[in-house]
Amino acid sequence: MKRHIRYIALLAAGLLASGVSAQQTIVKASVDSVDLVMGDRAHIEVSVEVPTQYESSLQLVDFPVLTPGAEYIPFHGVDVVASDSTTTRLDGRTRYDFDFTIQAFDPGTVSLPPFAVVPAPGADTVKSSVIALKIAPVDVDSLETIHPMAGLASPAMKWYDFIPDWFMWIFVGIFVLGICVVAFVLLKQRKAVIEERKAAPVPPYDLAKLRLEKLRSRNLAESGHEKEYYTELVDILRQYLQGRFGINAMEMTSTQIVRALRSNPETRMTADEMRGVLSVADFVKFAKVRPLPDDNVKAFNRAQNFVDSTKPVEIPAEENPDGDKGDKTVKTSNKS
Repeated sequence: MKRHIRYIALLAAGLLASGVSAQQTIVKASVDSVDLVMGDRAHIEVSVEVPTQYESSLQLVDFPVLTPGAEYIPFHGVDVVASDSTTTRLDGRTRYDFDFTIQAFDPGTVSLPPFAVVPAPGADTVKSSVIALKIAPVDVDSLETIHPMAGLASPAMKWYDFIPDWFMWIFVGIFVLGICVVAFVLLKQRKAVIEERKAAPVPPYDLAKLRLEKLRSRNLAESGHEKEYYTELVDILRQYLQGRFGINAMEMTSTQIVRALRSNPETRMTADEMRGVLSVADFVKFAKVRPLPDDNVKAFNRAQNFVDSTKPVEIPAEENPDGDKGDKTVKTSNKS
């Protein structure tokens, strides 16, 4: 029995709350003009006032929603072309003001249904009054004020307007052909320069000196890159030996290089210079030894002395018996 009484009390409280919420909810709707002409616009203002505690549970029924990007939305015989809303809170109540801009194109009478609001789940629906509109057709007599269409006007002509399109295509073709000819000439000249450079290679001594100066300017050993420094230094010497004496030093070990130098009469006196450079380089590259700054300088000086001491020397040709010098023949020999 007590349980039934409890359920009845809860039901009565819910009905009472619904009635109170419905009584405290106010919905009003009005329009600024009920007489419209086809294409005219009007504003419908809807205000909804509820207690603040019903903000989260308030439900709007049959309110037009104009999505972003949409130009209009049909709404019971009219088109809603714009909408706006504001919210105001004062003395424990919240008021929502809606402004709907409508536009009608069908003549006749239009009745918009009431705007409905449900304050809370289970509460009564509160509705506004019905809005009636009268849409009048456009007066046909007003069309007499429309001016007739103007005649066709000839645009102003420029001198280039008289040039046919096919002539422009010919000009473009000639321009492209000219670019191709210029590119062909430039490529041919570049190819000739490359072939000329290949035909006159840099002598081994000059190439070694250039590479040594470039290696000195990079300051690899001073910046802590000893391994890269000695690798480049030995590579310069190996290529110099191959180009200057025909020794295949690129495929030899350090011991084989020193043995080949000592067996060559032109390099026998400078073999110790090369051995000193190769020994330090092997320790740095394979044993990961960090030489002293003086060792780096000595290695570079030894490599440079070896190249300078094996520089080829030109031997002038002997004079003819008649006293005239014949064609100069260049012979090379070792300074040492």
